[in-house]
Amino acid sequence: MKKQSSNLTTSHVAIFWDWQNVKATEEQIRCLMMFAYDKGHVVLEQAYADWGQENKKLADLLADLFDCINVPSSKLKKNRADFKLIGHCRQRVLRNPDISTVILLSGDGDFAGLVDELKDNGKKVIIVAHSDKRTNQKLIKLADEFNFLGQIEQRFSNLQIIA
Repeated sequence: MKKQSSNLTTSHVAIFWDWQNVKATEEQIRCLMMFAYDKGHVVLEQAYADWGQENKKLADLLADLFDCINVPSSKLKKNRADFKLIGHCRQRVLRNPDISTVILLSGDGDFAGLVDELKDNGKKVIIVAHSDKRTNQKLIKLADEFNFLGQIEQRFSNLQIIA
């Protein structure tokens, strides 16, 4: 008789970060990574912004942890980073059955369709945003889980990463 394993499989997690919508401090970045590792095995980390316009120290720190996708801003072409993030997420997550959880850092309603699509394909979606006032309410309702970055920082700030 074959013994069934007791759900010891680790969830594979992808992080997609709309940096221009959810900026973070060094401490918040550290806490976010602990939060993500608490959710499973992080296999993909991508952050989208016009990195030439961002704080160099934070951009360098983020580049150590994430694949930072540079999307130069343009007044003529709004939401370029959002569109690129959505396209990459569809390519990398929907085609990869091993990724079961997506952490999306944004409060932007432009991502509601993506969240719907991910959930329709059996992916768990966790939204992380700054504040309730700046976060699209539909996005909050669509998410399987919703967290404020400040809540994550409070939960993980006293923990240390053990290498």
